[in-house]
Amino acid sequence: MQPGFAEFLIAAIVMEITPGPNMTWLALLSAREGRMAGLQALAGIATGLALLALVAASGAAALIAAWPPLYQLLRWGGVAFLLFLAWEAWVGEKEGAAQPDQHRHFRRGLVVNLLNPKAAAVYVVMIPGFAGPGEITTQIIMTVIYLVIASLAHGLIVAFAGSFQKALADPRRELIVRRIFAILLAGVAVWFAATS
Repeated sequence: MQPGFAEFLIAAIVMEITPGPNMTWLALLSAREGRMAGLQALAGIATGLALLALVAASGAAALIAAWPPLYQLLRWGGVAFLLFLAWEAWVGEKEGAAQPDQHRHFRRGLVVNLLNPKAAAVYVVMIPGFAGPGEITTQIIMTVIYLVIASLAHGLIVAFAGSFQKALADPRRELIVRRIFAILLAGVAVWFAATS
């Protein structure tokens, strides 16, 4: 084991149990639309994490870290996308609307994660800090471990939150939950803007 490996595991677990845009959105989506929707979103989030890892490995992460306006663009893009999801949840689907796209949750999970500075920080700061400079093999191993930890944590959220879907099947309850979902997502967007 590399020096600092146990500390890396602890840091990765703490990062994943700390609430953020992924966790909040996944929980609310799974409670409202069920486990299948949550699993589709989880696949998008995991893909986003893998893409962020590739971006970091290519050196683009150093560019983002060195050029603050690019980081701010990503940050505000994430805030705007969360606000869009909040608005969409508030208004709901219109009567007689076309059948929803089956891949929308995957794409939204992907976008939410690609615009998540917390996720990018894992690859720009945390993993290189624990692995050490130039330790490419160690960074790859830590990246894979982080992806597994993140996917397990998100999977647990989907499983738990998805168990509430049947209780929300009543149209009146669904409207209330949808509105709460929208308010919480907007709150996460504001929190994200203030703290990231």
